[in-house]
Amino acid sequence: MSNILNIRNFFQKKIPLCGLDLGSSWAKAVKLSNKGKSPVLDSFARLPWSSGDLDGPAPQGAKIKTLWQHLNLSDKVVASSMAGHSVIVKRVYFDSRPPKELEQNIVKEAGQYIPYDVNDVYMDYQVMGDGKKKNSLEVMLVACKKKVVQDLIDIMEHSDLSLGIVDVDAFALSNCFEFNYPELSEEPVYLLDIGSTQSIFVVFWKNQPVFFRELSFGGRSLTDIIAKQMDISRSEAEKIKIQGPPSQNQSIEDLTELAGEIEENFKSWTDEIKRLIGFYQTSIPEAPQPDKIFLSGGGSLFKGINSIFTQELNVESQHMDPWKTLQKSSNDFDMKYLDSVKAHFAVATGLAIRGLS
Repeated sequence: MSNILNIRNFFQKKIPLCGLDLGSSWAKAVKLSNKGKSPVLDSFARLPWSSGDLDGPAPQGAKIKTLWQHLNLSDKVVASSMAGHSVIVKRVYFDSRPPKELEQNIVKEAGQYIPYDVNDVYMDYQVMGDGKKKNSLEVMLVACKKKVVQDLIDIMEHSDLSLGIVDVDAFALSNCFEFNYPELSEEPVYLLDIGSTQSIFVVFWKNQPVFFRELSFGGRSLTDIIAKQMDISRSEAEKIKIQGPPSQNQSIEDLTELAGEIEENFKSWTDEIKRLIGFYQTSIPEAPQPDKIFLSGGGSLFKGINSIFTQELNVESQHMDPWKTLQKSSNDFDMKYLDSVKAHFAVATGLAIRGLS
């Protein structure tokens, strides 16, 4: 197989309308359909990984089978995604050439941009537009280790599913935002998807992610602080993280100490984001400064998080609605429940949206 791989249409058999997000704590699926003028949210579900589920493709596949049975889905082709250090994304510049010559040049020159042997990776690229110099092109180069792709294929085979599209988490998040907020297409914004142990930070501008990084923090640290400070189980702490503490059962001293530890945790998060913003401004000085940040992911559900981010980052903070433009029937869904969990599904929805285009 050639090392040039169309990541968004990997081994394409059929364009899927099912997005499958394999997070570190949950497997999440979203199924869309094209009915009438607007796409429809057909179904969604998530299942937590249990002890041993992540030990290999067989137990992961078994859990995904359970998820598919829960959704009663007949679809067997899915879009999924990758993240982490095994995925490399670089913006590079090449001389303008016809498409075939450009691809040949990218294969030839890729080694200087990728910290792996080019024989050990799959590559994809997309021309973003004219480069800064005359007769040049700006190209987004994406590379991922072949072993990581094969591991994903193995998981799907054990799930009785197949991959129609392989994407990158940051691209799926960006796609979800672009689809739901077309009115902000010309306005730069920050996107932050806060997972359990990892988060994704994106600067989105002019319908593309112009900068993104993965961050090594997530909502689990907040849960652990609450569980330890209040001497309760992690499941109880998870509820308090979202709903707020039952103050009538806690002393003022306990709540003050808890608030102090949580504030310190958030300070470390926002300091890291400020560092990335500074790096972004230095690396892309011509790009304007965003004044909004859109949050998603289970870790973003901490009560009061928007006011914390607004204060610390000096931007307007709000939650992204991944289903803002989708049709949703109150006959099919409990709207209150749907609203309470939708933050979890931004990446999975961004993956499912690929099948709409």
